[in-house]
Amino acid sequence: MKKLIAACFVILLSACNNQHNQESLIPQPSHLLVEGKDQPLNVHNSQPKLSWHANVKSQSHYQVQVSRNSLFDPSSLLWDSGKVQAKQSLNIPYKGVKLKANETAHWRVRVWQPGIESASPWSNPSTWETGLLNEIDWEAKWLQVKQQAITSVTEHVNQWALYATGLHPEDSSTLTKHKKKTQELVIEQVKAQPTASLFRHTFKAQGSKKVVKAKLHSTAAGYYEVYLNGQRVSDRIMDPGQTDFDKRILYNTDEVSNFLLPGYNTIAVHLGSGWYDESIAFSRWKNPDASKSRPSKTLSYGQPKFIAQLELTYNDGSTQLVTSNENWVSHPSAVIKEGVFSGELYDANKAVKDWNVNTANLSGWKPVHVLKQWPTEKLEPQLLPPIRPIKKMSVEKIFQPKPNVWVLDFGQNFTGVPTFDLDKLGLRKGQAVYFRYAEWADIDGNISQKTGGGAPLLKQVDGYIAADNNESTWTPEFTWHGFRYLEITGLDQAPSIDAITAHLVRSDVKIAGTFNSSNELLNRIHDMALWSYESNLMAVPMDCPIRERAGWTGDAHAALITGNYNYNMDNFWKKYLGDFKTATFQAPAVVPGKRTHGDKFDWAVAEIIIAWEHYRHHGDLQVLEGQFTSLVEYMELAESKIDKGLLRIGYGDWCDPVLEPGMGRKRCNPQHTSPIITSSALLAHGSDLMSKIAELVNEPEKAKHYTGLFKSISAQFNKEFYNPETKHYGSQTADAMALRFGIAPVHLRQSIADALNKDVVEDWNGHGSVGALGQTYLYLALSDYGYGDTAYNIFTADGYPGYSYQFEKLNATTLWERKGVLDPDLDPQRRNAPGRSLNHPFHSGYDGWFFEGLGGIRPLDDEPGYQVFELRPVFPKDLEWVDVSYQTGYGTIKSSWIQKNGIVKWNIEIPNNSSGYVTIPNEPKKLYRAGTYSFEIKSL
Repeated sequence: MKKLIAACFVILLSACNNQHNQESLIPQPSHLLVEGKDQPLNVHNSQPKLSWHANVKSQSHYQVQVSRNSLFDPSSLLWDSGKVQAKQSLNIPYKGVKLKANETAHWRVRVWQPGIESASPWSNPSTWETGLLNEIDWEAKWLQVKQQAITSVTEHVNQWALYATGLHPEDSSTLTKHKKKTQELVIEQVKAQPTASLFRHTFKAQGSKKVVKAKLHSTAAGYYEVYLNGQRVSDRIMDPGQTDFDKRILYNTDEVSNFLLPGYNTIAVHLGSGWYDESIAFSRWKNPDASKSRPSKTLSYGQPKFIAQLELTYNDGSTQLVTSNENWVSHPSAVIKEGVFSGELYDANKAVKDWNVNTANLSGWKPVHVLKQWPTEKLEPQLLPPIRPIKKMSVEKIFQPKPNVWVLDFGQNFTGVPTFDLDKLGLRKGQAVYFRYAEWADIDGNISQKTGGGAPLLKQVDGYIAADNNESTWTPEFTWHGFRYLEITGLDQAPSIDAITAHLVRSDVKIAGTFNSSNELLNRIHDMALWSYESNLMAVPMDCPIRERAGWTGDAHAALITGNYNYNMDNFWKKYLGDFKTATFQAPAVVPGKRTHGDKFDWAVAEIIIAWEHYRHHGDLQVLEGQFTSLVEYMELAESKIDKGLLRIGYGDWCDPVLEPGMGRKRCNPQHTSPIITSSALLAHGSDLMSKIAELVNEPEKAKHYTGLFKSISAQFNKEFYNPETKHYGSQTADAMALRFGIAPVHLRQSIADALNKDVVEDWNGHGSVGALGQTYLYLALSDYGYGDTAYNIFTADGYPGYSYQFEKLNATTLWERKGVLDPDLDPQRRNAPGRSLNHPFHSGYDGWFFEGLGGIRPLDDEPGYQVFELRPVFPKDLEWVDVSYQTGYGTIKSSWIQKNGIVKWNIEIPNNSSGYVTIPNEPKKLYRAGTYSFEIKSL
C-alpha cells in the first residue's frame, strides 16, 4: 500500500474579525429551533432544548431570553439565562418558569465572540407553544362508530378478497394443502373486514369577530385524515406514527385559521384501521420465538377511534372550543376494504357527496359512540417528521404477459402509494379494476408476490369500482406498498404509460448528507443503500415493506450509521427510543407493536447503540438521562444470561452470504460467524457505551461496573475465539467487531487487521463475507489499519457476492435480504421468484464508510453534536475523486478531494462555531477553526 506523505501547504480563507467591537458588524444568530423543530405547537417537555446558529467563527458566551410576549419586557420574562460562558449552541435546556397547557413562549438569543466585548444583535424572536399536557387538558372525547359497516360480498369484493389472500385461481396452484386451508379461513376474515368510516360536525364561528388563532389538536387510534370545510388540514399520510397504542398515541397540533369561514364551518375525519386494528395479518402465524403460553397472534388493539379539539381565539381575546363529542355523526366510507397488509378496495358508487363540507346531505348519517375511557395511557406530541409523499415515480415500461393483464415496471423497487388517472383509464360504471404489487416479475412481465412470504397471510392488492361520476384521480388513503411492478386486471384496453404514477412515501426526515464520487458503480451502491433505507422509514425503521413491516431492533442498529449520515434522524430516533420504554420485553426484538418478543440481546442492544450515537450526532444529553433506566434494565437482564463469561444466545450475523448462489440454509442463520461471537461482542460494546453514558448522567458506580463488565467479556472473548496461529477470530465480522469495539488487545490489533485483509483478499477474492451485523464495522476495521484500498475494492469486486453481481445478475435496485437465495444462471427467464424480501436495509451499514472513510467525517465521543469533530479520509488509489457533505446542528461540513499525477488535493469546510481535528497521513492531527481550507498531499 502506498504511503502518503504530508503536505505541502494549507490555505485558510479569511475570516472577518471585528477589531472595533462594533455590534452592527456582528451577525445575529439564526435558525432558532425548539426540540429540533421550527416553532413547534405542542411541546410537552418542561425543559425544551433550544438550538441556534451563532453565525460567528467561535461563540464564547450566549444569552437566552424567554418571554410571555414578543416585547421581552422585564415583567413578562420567563427566563433570562444571563451571560453564559459556553461555546455550545445546540440543545440548551430551558430553565425558566414551567409553562402550562397551551401557553406560548417567545424567545431570542445573542452571542459573544472571544476577545470581543460587544454582543451580537439579538436574533429575530421565535416561539414555541405547549400542547395539551395532561388528560384533563383534553375536553374532547374519543369517538368511534356505534356499529361498523361490513359491505356485501359482491363479485367484485370476492375477487379482491381472492387476490388479497392468494387464493385467486392464478396464484393458488402453488399453495400446499395445509396453506390453502389456512387461507380459506383468512378469506372469511377478509370478507368480514369493515369499511373505513367518515365523521363530521358543523359548528358556527362567531361571525362578528375575527379569528386570530386556531389550533387543532387531533389524532386517532388508527390512520386518519382531518378536514376543515373540505380541505385537508395537512399533507400527512399514514398518520399517526405506529406506537404501542395502549401505552401512548402521538397527536398533532395544526394552526388552521386559514381554513375557517365566517359563520358555519364543518370539521370532518376519515378514519381507517392502520396499525391499530390489523386483525388479520399474522393472526394465524406462530412466531418461532414466542413461548408456548402465548396465544396465536393478532396485531389489533380494537376498533379505530379518534379525538379532535379545535381552539379558536378571536381578536377581542375571547375563545371558542369545538371538540369531538356526542354531537358528531358518522357514515360508512367508500373505502369498503382496507388494511396495512392487504391493501384497499374503493367503491365509487358508495362515495358520499360533499361529506366534509357544510352542504352535505345528512340522510343516512348516524350518531357516534363516545368512549368513557381513553384507549391509551397518554397522548404525546408527534415530533418526529410525519409520513409524506416524497418523490414522484413514473412508469418506465409496460408488459402484457397475458390477455387483458398489464404489468407496469417503475424501474425501481420502493415503498409507495400509486395515483390512478381515472379519466385516462376510461372506466365505465360498475367496472372493477384490480392492482397487485410485486417486487418480482419474469422476463415476460408475470409478477410474483412470493417475496412477500406467507407469514403475513395477506397479499398487496388495491381495487377500484367505478361509478358514473368518478373523480379524476384516485389514490389509496390507508395503505402503502413495497413494489417495483404493478399488475392491472379489469381494463378493456392497455393503459397509457402516464395513466398511473406513484410516490415514494416515508417519514419526512430531511436529507443531511450527500455523497458523490468519480466511480459510477460506487454512486449506484450508495443510491441502493438510500432506496433501501428510505423505503423502510414509516415512523419506525422497518425491516422490509412487502413482508413484515416490523421495527426489528437488530435491523435498526445494523443500518443506523446509514440513517445518521444521510438524514436528520434527531426526532425520529427519540421517538423510536420511546418505543423501547413502552415495549413488553426488556430486550425486545421488535418495537413497537404486538409482534414484539424478547431475549434477543444482540438485537435489543440497539437501544444502547442508538441512544449513544444519537448523543454523538446531536449532543442531546436529555435523551440519555430519560433513557437510562430502560438501558440499565436491558443490561441487568443481559448480564443474567451470561454463561461462562459470554452471551451465548442470539440471532447472529443474519444473512451473511453463502459460499455459492443457490446454496440452502436454515432461515437466514449466519454461516461464518457463531452467534456467540456477535452477541458477546455486542454486549461488550454495549457495556463500554454504558460506562460512558453512566459517567455523563452522573452514575459513577454504574460506570465502574460497566467498565469491568466490558473488560471481563473481552478477556473471555479473546480466550475463546482468538487463534494465535491464524492471528484472528475466524471471520470478517468477528475480526471487525473485535477491532472496532476495542475488544482486541492493543498489541494484536494490527496483526488482526492484517489477517482480516488476507481473509478478504485471498479467501473471499476481494469480497466481504459479512452479514447484517458486520456491515457497519468491516470497512473502518480495514481502512483504519492501512487497508483503505481493500475496503474500497470490496465495492468494485466482480462476481458473487459483490455489488456489480447484484446489479447485473440479480437485477437488484434495493438490497436483498439474501443475495445468494438463488442462482440466476439456472433460471435466466426468472420464472422462480425467491422467497425472501428484496428490500432489506439492514445490509446498508456499509454506507457510513462513504462518509467516515472516504469523506473522513467522524463525530467525537467527548464533543457531541459535531461542535468538534474529526476529518480523516482515506484516498484509495483507484478512486479519482470524492465529494461529501454532512449537515450538523452547527452547519454543513464539507470534504472533497481529487487525486491526479500522484497529488491529492483535499478541500474542507468547517462550519461556524465548530472546529475539526484534521489528520493528514503521516502527520500529527491538528485542530482547525471554522473556515475553508485546502491541502495538497503527495503519494509515493
